[in-house]
Amino acid sequence: MLPVTRELALEPSVHLDDPVTTAIEVMLKHNRDTIAVFWNKRPVGQVRLRDAFAVVGIRVF
Repeated sequence: MLPVTRELALEPSVHLDDPVTTAIEVMLKHNRDTIAVFWNKRPVGQVRLRDAFAVVGIRVF
């Protein structure tokens, strides 16, 4: 997970406890390569599609 930046849109997003596959689904559904990650109703970071794919063993060039 990367730090939150001011440029990051807060929607769509996932919760910190969501599985990485949920983050991948949300990014693909909304055609995004980065989404916000929330915990206790606050943005705590962001996840990139490339990094999420790597976690599940898919290498993207």
